[in-house]
Amino acid sequence: MRCIGREVMRPPEAILCIDIDGTLIDSKERVHARDIHTFNNLPEVFQPILTTGRILHSAKGVLKQNGLLIDSTLDLPGVFMNGGVAYLPFEELHTQHAFVPATLKNLMDLATAYPTSAFTFFGIDAVYLVNATDFGKYIAQIHYLDAQETEAKAVPSTIVKVMILEQDIPTLKNIELDAQILNAEMAYSLPYAFEINPPGITKARTLSRLLHAMRLDSLPIHVVGDGENDLSLFEIARINFAPDTSHPKVLDQADYIFSREPRGLLAPILEIIQNK
Repeated sequence: MRCIGREVMRPPEAILCIDIDGTLIDSKERVHARDIHTFNNLPEVFQPILTTGRILHSAKGVLKQNGLLIDSTLDLPGVFMNGGVAYLPFEELHTQHAFVPATLKNLMDLATAYPTSAFTFFGIDAVYLVNATDFGKYIAQIHYLDAQETEAKAVPSTIVKVMILEQDIPTLKNIELDAQILNAEMAYSLPYAFEINPPGITKARTLSRLLHAMRLDSLPIHVVGDGENDLSLFEIARINFAPDTSHPKVLDQADYIFSREPRGLLAPILEIIQNK
């Protein structure tokens, strides 16, 4: 049954996966006014699922800032940290995927090798900032990460995602090249954010497990996203959508591309899905 607003409604007929950064929110951390209205008034036939690279408390922070979170507990199911963690409605932890010790050690060594680039290590419910550059601290602040500054050697043993924050694109590309020796999933969520997850862990894989647990795995999936970390979802979607500011690979694979103005993204997406 669809769960939203602390009510049990009639069974949904379709899944709508919604990415946050670069999709639901723009580059200034704002949600279009029309999208706020549409999101808060989604037809019952849709089961919305957040599918984001953010950790739960970060997602809640930006949603609340934009008037999309009324209660202190998130009532929507979601896939967070690119599939590293998934929650059933009302923040019931469903699954988590952490790096094995050897890979985590390699990631800590990589952070040490690039001391002028910020590395954020994501645990289940906390974020650890290694190499606390001004840019890294700024991004951590505006993304509501509530990151704890620490040394690489002090990072806890249970980490489900690493995100490197670097303004200098050549440096970020060098980090990407050095990371190729890792047995891991890698993707850009934003031009300055390179993200690493355990092998085989993607938004799509974790979403499939979440939908099975909710007995919604027979429903058609529709996806709106903008980054490389959304492409696994595109592969399982009946229809996929992207804002016109998306990563080139996303624009190349999107069924429909929208400008955020003047109507926002969600209203035209719902119209297309319902017409089909």
